Amino acid sequence: MKFSSYYNNLGINAFAISSVLKEARFLTVPKISLILPVVAHRQMLKTLAHGSFRFISFENYLIDNIEFFYNFNERYLASLGPTINSLQFLHEIGVVQLKDDGAVIASDLPFDASMGKRAERVRRASANIAALVSGNAEVFYLNARIVL
Repeated sequence: MKFSSYYNNLGINAFAISSVLKEARFLTVPKISLILPVVAHRQMLKTLAHGSFRFISFENYLIDNIEFFYNFNERYLASLGPTINSLQFLHEIGVVQLKDDGAVIASDLPFDASMGKRAERVRRASANIAALVSGNAEVFYLNARIVL
């Protein structure tokens, strides 16, 4: 699977990271690196954005949606560069502050309807994505079969 630069551009990547950070308040870099692979999967994003979805635990989500993780390692590796670029961009425009081994939201990156339906889906899913990646990063990396 290619990490399409048209579908996953700097704008949507930066918006996704800032939206999830806004919900999580602080994430380490290994956890931030998990955001874009989640956003890059249409069905995963659609499920997390659905109004009736309630996040219980990573393990429960993995068991119920194992098909979303079949190529997670490929998506993860393809999104490492865009994640760093987005973090750098967000830092330079003052939206994110880099602290310790992670980042915190410094100012809001507001959503506007002109950003499109995908950005709206990311905004709706951001609390669930934050819950998904906020747990133990080692457990996520192991169960998603991410090869470092």
